[in-house]
Amino acid sequence: MLGHLSVLAISALMLASFEVAASDVSIGAGNPYPVSDYTCQDGTRLAVRLLGDRASVSVNGATAVDLLSTGPDGTTYSNAQHTLTIVQGRLSWSVGRAEPSACAGG
Repeated sequence: MLGHLSVLAISALMLASFEVAASDVSIGAGNPYPVSDYTCQDGTRLAVRLLGDRASVSVNGATAVDLLSTGPDGTTYSNAQHTLTIVQGRLSWSVGRAEPSACAGG
């Protein structure tokens, strides 16, 4: 009887430790829309998540804004105030009618 209790106790501890390890591994794992960080020439920091028909962009750590795809090939995202453009893997960011600022990172 004592042997069965020991096996049950060990099994419970193993399951509890597996749950913690599994949850640690799963944080962010398999996310189909990862966040990429960029720093622009003008000093702006962007956290960009491309979602197909739109992009979610956090500017300097603020709440993310959604930008809809406006280009036929899906490389320009805008909400009329903010514009994110990706051409041949190069990202640029502009606010309003300001000249776009090139950004590096990813």
